[in-house]
Amino acid sequence: MKKRIGSQVFCLCGLLIFCVVACAQNQPVGIDTLVVTGKFDELPVAMAQTLVIEQQLPGSRADVAELLRGFNGIQADSRSNYAQDTRITLRGFGARSAFGVRGLILQVDGIPLSTADGQGQFSGVVVDGATQVSVLTGPTAALYGNASGGVINLQTTAPAVNHMSAESAIDEEGLTRQHLLGEWRDAELAVRVQASQMNADGNRPHDSAERQQLGLQTYYAFADGVQAQWRFDKEDAPLLQDPLGLTLAQWQADPDQLNASAAFFNTRKSIAHEQNALSLTQQQGNQRWQISLWQGKRSIEQYLAQKGDALASSGGVADLNRTFSGGNGNYTWDLINLPASFTLGGEWSSMNDARKGYVNNAGVAGDLRRNESDQADNRDAYLLLQWRPMADWQWLLGARHAHVQFAVDDYFIVPTQNADDSGTRVFDHTIESLATRYAFNNYISLHAAVGNGFETPTLTEMAYTNNDKGFNRTLDASNNRQQEMGVDYQRDFLSMALTAFSIRTQHELVVDQSINGRTTYRNAAATEREGVELSSNYQFTPAIAARIAFNYLDAIYTQGQYQNLSLPGVAKRNDYAQLNWRPWVNDGLKLSIDLNHRSEISTSDNNQIQAPSYCILDVAASGVVNIQHPLQLQWWLKLANATDEHYVGSVIVNQTNGRAFEPASGRNLAAGLRVDIQI
Repeated sequence: MKKRIGSQVFCLCGLLIFCVVACAQNQPVGIDTLVVTGKFDELPVAMAQTLVIEQQLPGSRADVAELLRGFNGIQADSRSNYAQDTRITLRGFGARSAFGVRGLILQVDGIPLSTADGQGQFSGVVVDGATQVSVLTGPTAALYGNASGGVINLQTTAPAVNHMSAESAIDEEGLTRQHLLGEWRDAELAVRVQASQMNADGNRPHDSAERQQLGLQTYYAFADGVQAQWRFDKEDAPLLQDPLGLTLAQWQADPDQLNASAAFFNTRKSIAHEQNALSLTQQQGNQRWQISLWQGKRSIEQYLAQKGDALASSGGVADLNRTFSGGNGNYTWDLINLPASFTLGGEWSSMNDARKGYVNNAGVAGDLRRNESDQADNRDAYLLLQWRPMADWQWLLGARHAHVQFAVDDYFIVPTQNADDSGTRVFDHTIESLATRYAFNNYISLHAAVGNGFETPTLTEMAYTNNDKGFNRTLDASNNRQQEMGVDYQRDFLSMALTAFSIRTQHELVVDQSINGRTTYRNAAATEREGVELSSNYQFTPAIAARIAFNYLDAIYTQGQYQNLSLPGVAKRNDYAQLNWRPWVNDGLKLSIDLNHRSEISTSDNNQIQAPSYCILDVAASGVVNIQHPLQLQWWLKLANATDEHYVGSVIVNQTNGRAFEPASGRNLAAGLRVDIQI
């Protein structure tokens, strides 16, 4: 299959080279800010990193990690495994996750993709429509409530013209992705419709994937300044094979080998997901408001690498049907005499999981071993005070009270063999944050912030115990205390930001053990994370631009049996550099190169085994060919891991049988072509 796909790649490359020849004949990261409603707005006290997606290297966009390269604080690990999603951590938050994303708030246009208990994923939305990514870190991010170690928000813009496009991408490892887009604009109404189809063979045996996505967005601007947006997102992934991890010895011997358990149990996942969201915003005048509502459902069937036939177990096949909904709103008053503004808001969200488990008879679902209903509800209220006592000095004071409640109703009870595992758990926490910014002049400013946050376990993390006793009601929420200070420099051609931070946690949520696809969790005594982040964008000439992001993070246990050992899954160094050259100072041709370095990562609490450090190089070329109005061609070529580095893309934290290594792809040539027609 790889040989067949490879020939298609080179045929497409030939077409793209022709486009380059035909064409030859023929901004820096900004500062965005935060209103704590799930929406980024103009608040210069709270800094958010913002990057236009066009600044990233081109790619198939099948993995959201492509959009997160070069962000300070973010470690986006590509598992090369669509059954487990991209592993995203931010300043160490979320490092424990065996699948999906934990400890971070994920959004699209301010609409949460994270559920009431703090778990989320980007796979449910078509990311192609996003134009920029904003990332908020530090104490102000904690004002988003439960599990807000950071906020990642994909942002779209309303279509400006009528056009349609068809795009195709392909690579040497058998990935093909097609994307169709239609955008229409009529006065105050704008509509975007997207559909994508992805198929992948994977870089290992038993690693194929199939996914279809559909997205619909409508925008409307009312005469009184109210902006409305409705979006619908749908995902259908009928087959996502899970190749599982390898031991260190297996990875060193042959990173592309088959995991025998994956083949025997036919480990795989299928997903059906859809979500509706409506938002109304009024951001004009001295009194402003915003309201968002969302609801959806998600179904998952997953075959684990275990039989799970004991009556006290939860089975080896997980069958989950989830419904979720939520809403938030706020009202802001400008207090002209101070000058200051005051924001009062609230948020609620809920989810209900109908969860069953069956025996895994070598890839076939057998007898029932689990039947329960799980609920999570979140009720928050918050307030913000923004004050500018002088033109060059600003303050932000925020507080939020969060009430999170979990409940499990167990329907699979076998006397003397499987007890009633029903139970409830309630968490109440109040969060405070104080931030300030002082501008020395038009170019240099100093910022500082301090605050606290918390993170409850998710329903999935509370689902298991080591002795198969069901709902783990012994888990507590983790608490953190954060502080940071930094300096920022902004000019037309140069931007720089240097930030130092410290995070101390109690009852950190960490993996206890992970066996054959089932993971249990515990609370660690205490941890400490201290780090420094440096980012810069520099426009050397109109044709040449560069950006860098250097990250140092020292994350250790400070109490308990693992005192002074590193948190597993977290790299101490995570550095990025990118150089772009437009030889004709237009969109006709863009040549890009980026370098990503990551230090070694411990796979478990005892730090006995590490995934080695690596440095990978990607090169890309892209361009636009204006054939004849209204027809336009956009193309790209990308050689990922150009030096064919042998490295681990991600680790499975505390994998008890030692199969913690998820191999990354070797050298891989990919190409894409897009036809765009204005109508």
